[in-house]
Amino acid sequence: MSPLTKILVILLSLFAIFLCGAMVSFVVNTNNYKVLYEQQKNLYSAAQADVANLNRLYDELQKKMKLQEEQLQEKIAALQAQNTKLMADLQNAERQSQEYQARADSWKGVLTGFEQSIRSLQESLRLTQSQLDEARAQGIKDARELNQITSELYEKIVQLEALEADRRRLLEQKKELETKLTGTLPAASAPAAVVTPVPGPARPAAPAAVGADIRGLVTEVRSNMVTLSVGSSDGVEKDMRFHVTRGDQFLCDVVITHVDINQSAGVLELVQQTPRVGDTASTKL
Repeated sequence: MSPLTKILVILLSLFAIFLCGAMVSFVVNTNNYKVLYEQQKNLYSAAQADVANLNRLYDELQKKMKLQEEQLQEKIAALQAQNTKLMADLQNAERQSQEYQARADSWKGVLTGFEQSIRSLQESLRLTQSQLDEARAQGIKDARELNQITSELYEKIVQLEALEADRRRLLEQKKELETKLTGTLPAASAPAAVVTPVPGPARPAAPAAVGADIRGLVTEVRSNMVTLSVGSSDGVEKDMRFHVTRGDQFLCDVVITHVDINQSAGVLELVQQTPRVGDTASTKL
């Protein structure tokens, strides 16, 4: 064989070997591509199913979003209306707050004036209370002095009545002496009777039985002085205590300061009620 033939045989052998390798590679690659195609087809089908599911979910989500958007729009509108109302209420509240603040400021001034007036009134009340206490003490003192003066007055009245009786008796005696001196009466005629009896020496009244109840009536009431219808002839003595009653009700006590024959007078003590003319007075309850 010629060298060229040999070269061609070698080249053909190499080409055959290369062609066989290419065919084997093609067959192998063709099987791989079919598997890959099947896999890709399955993946595509799954992807389409996923896309369908996603589209369905998207539509549902769109509907929900639209519904929620409508609800949110309604809530926003309600909140805006509420906000508008609250703003109006806030403005009204601020206006009222300003009015109340102005009133509070004015009332504060009024209260300050009231406090000053109250302090002044308290000071006046304190001074008035002090004056009242002084007046009460002076009234008690004056009442005591009045009782004493009244007692002395009753004594003076009794003394004046006794002096008046003595004066009348002396006048009668004077007339009798003048008649005798002028000789106008016959010598045998009886002496003129004295109109006013000549008081003899004072004789104490018969003492009342020890522990005996002396009862009388109230005949006169003057301030805190009372006159009773019993006197020394009934056994009444100075500083004796009578209990004044009206029925079964206790009224007061009377401490005797002056005693006359048929009446007596005294001051009131333990006064529950003011006695009246006709009330009963007794030394025992």
